[in-house]
Amino acid sequence: MRNLRIVLAVIGFLAAILFNPWVAALAIIALAFLWRAWEALFLGLCIDLLWAPVGHVPIFTIGAILIVWVLEPIRKEFLV
Repeated sequence: MRNLRIVLAVIGFLAAILFNPWVAALAIIALAFLWRAWEALFLGLCIDLLWAPVGHVPIFTIGAILIVWVLEPIRKEFLV
């Protein structure tokens, strides 16, 4: 399972650099659902720094925080 976490994080960061930011958002959701994913927060920050215009609200960072916070009880319930 540790290897899957690393692979998902690497795919997310590569997607943030090379592909559409929404592909990396899927990696954020997958990481947050399976683990306590601090990588998801850094991935959201990376997406905002690379793709967001200057002066806009960091949507992906705020979204990653909300996803990690919302999915925590669900993860505890089903993936103990």
